Amino acid sequence: MSDSESRLAQDRASRAAARGLFDRRLTQVKADLSSRGIGGRIKAKAVQQGEEAVAQGLEIARENRGIIAATGAALALWFLRRPLIMLVGRFTRRGQDAVQEPDDITAE
Repeated sequence: MSDSESRLAQDRASRAAARGLFDRRLTQVKADLSSRGIGGRIKAKAVQQGEEAVAQGLEIARENRGIIAATGAALALWFLRRPLIMLVGRFTRRGQDAVQEPDDITAE
């Protein structure tokens, strides 16, 4: 047997071994897909990633409670800014009325 023939035989043996590994893996994948379809796998992966994101968010929230409280207070003040401005305006007008009343009494 010449050198090229022995090399050809080795290459065929390597190819056959690789094909055997591929066929076994393909059989495993088909069996896995038949037990749980692609949709089920996608759903499971999405749920897993969602749970991980929630867990990470809760961990960050526990570590930064002060920042979250300050942000919540700032948002509450922003959404309630008009009623608060009106309330402050009422108090300042009452204060001005109280200051002006004694002046009006002495002027009479």
